Amino acid sequence: MGGLAHYLEAEGIPTTQISLIREHTEFIRPPRALWVPFELGRPLGAPDNPVLQRRILLSALDLLEAPAGPVLVDFPDETIESITEGVQEPDGWACPVSFTPVPGDETDIEKTVSAFRREVTELRPWYDIGFERRGRTAVGNFDAVSASELFIGYVLGRTPPASDTNIPFPVALRLASQDLKAFYFEAVIARPGVIVPGSNAFNRWFWQETAAGKILKAVKEKCLNESDKALRLAGTLLLVPMSQS
Repeated sequence: MGGLAHYLEAEGIPTTQISLIREHTEFIRPPRALWVPFELGRPLGAPDNPVLQRRILLSALDLLEAPAGPVLVDFPDETIESITEGVQEPDGWACPVSFTPVPGDETDIEKTVSAFRREVTELRPWYDIGFERRGRTAVGNFDAVSASELFIGYVLGRTPPASDTNIPFPVALRLASQDLKAFYFEAVIARPGVIVPGSNAFNRWFWQETAAGKILKAVKEKCLNESDKALRLAGTLLLVPMSQS
């Protein structure tokens, strides 16, 4: 969006934006940007907080009054703390399945692969229950089995399987990672009465306690050592959040 803003401004259309990755915005130097310290996918902060969301939007629009750019302004930390005081993500939630502890040695990839397959198998009935109850899912191109086998094959050094949809392999890795995380989330909230975890709580659990998280980190490391630029890009930016790397 920062690059597009330069073209719009050249046509006389003023622009402003919200930035989630400050380093990218500093490099692209869009005409006007407001940096916010929230996770990717949440440019307006936590849900169900309209006061904070309105404040963020107004702060971004206020940048249109800047006489010249590039302008990069940080959303003030004290404002976030004052508005979100007492607003916390729910805790006390629990995954409906008790996983076998994931091996602590991440170099033992065979044990991690076995634990990953067990996780997917044990979560599948809960995912099906949730899908039947809601009638919809965020899982798209890859179901849990095809996504997991794509990652397992890659980390074990097998030839990437041919895609029926002609999706380039780096893109397939990104889409499969999104679908796998959606599968895990929808499975763990399927049990009736479960406390729905906030995104931070879910991310801590997924990336730090599951074999799926370890496998995706192994995929990331393998991508970083590839000669293919698209795979290196996927490993750098598109598979594992920077906060979990």
